[in-house]
Amino acid sequence: MARYKNGINGAISGKIGNVVGATCRGIAYLRSLPETTKGPTQKQINQRLKFALVMGWLKPLLNIINIGYQILTGDKTPMNRAVSYHLREAVTGDAPDYGLDFKKAIFSRGELLASWILEVLCLVNAVLRIKWGNGPASVFSNDSDKASFIIYNPAKEAFVTFTNAAARADRHAVLQLPEDFAGDVVHAWQHFVNVEGNAVSTSVYLGALMV
Repeated sequence: MARYKNGINGAISGKIGNVVGATCRGIAYLRSLPETTKGPTQKQINQRLKFALVMGWLKPLLNIINIGYQILTGDKTPMNRAVSYHLREAVTGDAPDYGLDFKKAIFSRGELLASWILEVLCLVNAVLRIKWGNGPASVFSNDSDKASFIIYNPAKEAFVTFTNAAARADRHAVLQLPEDFAGDVVHAWQHFVNVEGNAVSTSVYLGALMV
């Protein structure tokens, strides 16, 4: 607030633009109008809800995503890329009750070939067995590529990961899930990483499974 000495037109009274003239105890003052701030729009609130949902869900998989999205980074981090994809493709529902379409989740994206899944079985004692078939060996499908698996339990809101669980040439993997997963439905994904760790396959959704 500034003090104003009368000029040839006298003291200013009232608003001029973003300035208000006033007199207090015979002294004229000029003060600026307070800035008004608008709250977030509903669209912005909804986008924040979606972002919080996706970021919270992917955060436990940071190490896997750093490898799985490494070739797509550009000026963004692997996690930024993963979050952007899931915001566009995997969020379902209406505000504020958003959810995720697990079938559309992708935790790695790359040029290595995926194998075709032959069998996914839940055995006793929370054991999961996966069998797959491989195409002809090539630079994109090497017997030494390592199979990794991601298991998510919505009821427990918990991930279990198995990195380098088997070689591509093994054509199967046996995974021991936590005992308290028994009786729950879980969602599973598989992808491959080469031995150098600088190439991956796009992850494949294995389905919803009753443990």
